[in-house]
Amino acid sequence: MFETSKDILNLLLGVSVFMLALWLSWIFYQIGKTLQSVNKMMSGFNKAADAFTELINKIKEKTNSAGAYLSVLLKGGQQIMEMIKNKKATKNSRKKTDSKK
Repeated sequence: MFETSKDILNLLLGVSVFMLALWLSWIFYQIGKTLQSVNKMMSGFNKAADAFTELINKIKEKTNSAGAYLSVLLKGGQQIMEMIKNKKATKNSRKKTDSKK
């Protein structure tokens, strides 16, 4: 079967190349699995970021509309307070003039 040491060397080289091919295949498989899990994780992060952005936009819309209503209510409240102050001032001035008579 083996006539010279060159035959043994060729056999060992063949086995070594085969083992190297198996090892590289396993390494590439593991790298592929890792990249696949990273891809899934990144898509999950993207979905979470999109949901968070949507939530922020909804909150902005609500606060903008609430801010518009709040400004209207504040202006109305200021006018009501001015009217009350004016009425109190006129009542106080009437009482002062009535008490002087």
